Amino acid sequence: MDHEITSQKILVIDDEENYRDIITMTLEFSGYEVFKATNGLDGLAAAKMHRPDVILCDINMPKMDGITLLGALKEEPEFAGIPFIFLTGNSGTADMRKGMQLGADDYLTKPFTTEELLSAVKTRLIKKRSLHEYYKTQFDDIKSNILQSLPHEFRTPLNSILGFSQMLMEESNFPPEEVQEMGALINKSGHRLHHLLENMVLFGQLQFLMKDREKMEKVRHESATPLLEVIRPISEKQMVTHERTEAIQLSCNNTLVQISSIRLTKIMEEIIDNALKFSMAGTTVQISNEENGPTVLIKIKDEGRGMSEEQIKKISAFQQFERDYYEQQGAGLGLAIVKTLVELHNGRLIIESVENTGTTVTISLPKVMDN
Repeated sequence: MDHEITSQKILVIDDEENYRDIITMTLEFSGYEVFKATNGLDGLAAAKMHRPDVILCDINMPKMDGITLLGALKEEPEFAGIPFIFLTGNSGTADMRKGMQLGADDYLTKPFTTEELLSAVKTRLIKKRSLHEYYKTQFDDIKSNILQSLPHEFRTPLNSILGFSQMLMEESNFPPEEVQEMGALINKSGHRLHHLLENMVLFGQLQFLMKDREKMEKVRHESATPLLEVIRPISEKQMVTHERTEAIQLSCNNTLVQISSIRLTKIMEEIIDNALKFSMAGTTVQISNEENGPTVLIKIKDEGRGMSEEQIKKISAFQQFERDYYEQQGAGLGLAIVKTLVELHNGRLIIESVENTGTTVTISLPKVMDN
């Protein structure tokens, strides 16, 4: 008996007494703790009371059917991660499809064997444990990077704001040009803090959104955006911000991509800002796009310091590289947000880089297809 996998709580919901009892005996004999319910309404109450590790649920039941129960559980974040396995007869194909769309993890067609039952349960428990360990590792990495980077990221602009504002309060004889210069530095530091806080809030919102399949599907089809109408003004604004007029060579058409203008704007702002920030004055940043079947490939190529293969693999929230050698504003959230936004829209973020030569970022997004 596998003690690492067993000793878990299983909730069995089925209005057929024979099936319910057979499943219960099989699971209990294998070392699982089993709770039972005869309909969806009682099953919902049992799930809230016992917090099972896996739910096995029939589809057609009185009071509340399995589809309705699944929908109710997925509405509550505390139950969203519990594996849900449907039990169904051969005639339940349409219901099964609907259930899988709602987020069911697996299904067993009646009649099923003992081996099929135990295999399905064990597989879902292993996957749940693997996901838990993965997210714990990710959270630990994020927590570690927050502790390392945020004090610096908050302290630097705050020191500028507090220092220059105190000088202005205590000394009234500064020449007008110095007052203007200090005001500009205070303003710049304020914008830096605002950008950091906005990114932190957005990152948190995206983590919740990526766990809600229904909302994700809605977001993926809610709007379309002409590519050039977003990239051109961002490029012009970033060149002014970085004081690098003519640094960007733009070669894009106005292809429609399946993403909102707000999210595409955020993606391009972060990538173009990085390309200009980490490349020297006098070099160029090339932005182009091409169509590849149902997708659009957007390429941003700079001639900056580049990244190592190991650094590219470590792209995650609050991850920065070579802080001892390079000043990097922003807590490292930019690329993590871009990656999440692109994946949210069924796209991909590909980074190819050669150290001391440059970086090419390729963003693939769905193209709006002609009807």
